[in-house]
Amino acid sequence: MRFSRKIPIASLILSMLVLWQPTLADSNSGFGKNPEEKTPSIWHKNKCAGGLSQSFRLDGELNNPTTYNLQKLKNLRNTLKNQNPALVTEITVSFQTGSGLRTETYYGIPLWELINNPQAGGGLKPGNSGVNTKNSFLRQYVLVDATDCYGAVVAIGEIQPNFEGKTVLVAFEKKGTDGKVVSLTDEGFARLVVPGDKAGGRYVSNVRNIVVLSAPPSPLKPKHF
Repeated sequence: MRFSRKIPIASLILSMLVLWQPTLADSNSGFGKNPEEKTPSIWHKNKCAGGLSQSFRLDGELNNPTTYNLQKLKNLRNTLKNQNPALVTEITVSFQTGSGLRTETYYGIPLWELINNPQAGGGLKPGNSGVNTKNSFLRQYVLVDATDCYGAVVAIGEIQPNFEGKTVLVAFEKKGTDGKVVSLTDEGFARLVVPGDKAGGRYVSNVRNIVVLSAPPSPLKPKHF
C-alpha cells in the first residue's frame, strides 16, 4: 500500500519538472547556444572590430573631454602653432618593428598639449591621489588604445615639462618617400609616437581612445622595517 501511494506523487513531480523546463530555458536564453545573439550589452558596445580609425575620444580626468577627427586635429595644430610658433610638431624617430628598423618623420600634436592646452583637453583634473597627495599627478597616466583593443600607457611624468618632458606626439601626418607630407593611411588617421623607445610597442596606430586615468592605491599594507 505504501508503495502504491508513492507512484502518483512521483508522477506529479516528473510532470512539474517537464512543465518547468521551458521556463528555465527562457530565463537563461541570453546564455544559450549562441550567446552572441542575446548576451549583454557592455561587451558588445566595447568589443574591438579593428579596422582603420576615423576619430578618437579624448576623455578621463580632463576638464574638456571631446572627440577628434582628422580635420579637427589639423585645426588644433594650426591654433597651437599660432599661439606658440616654437611648439614642436615634427619628430623624426627610429624604432624596431617585426620587420626590422624603421625610420619615419611624423607630424602632429604633442600629447601634453592635447591634454593641457585650454583649446584642447583643458588640463588635468585631480585623480586618485592615494594616501599621500604630494605630486598626485605623478600617479596619473594616459591609456591609448586602438580599434583592435591594442593599447599602451604613457605616464604623465614622462611628458610633464618639469619632469622628463618627453615630446610624445599624437601624429596624423608623415613624410612620404618623395619628401612630401601625407596623411596617415594604413595606420588609421592618428597614431602615437614615443621618441626614445627602442621598440615600437607604444607606437599605437588606429587610435580610438586617449584616456587619462590614475593608478589605484597600493594594495600592500604599510610595513615597518
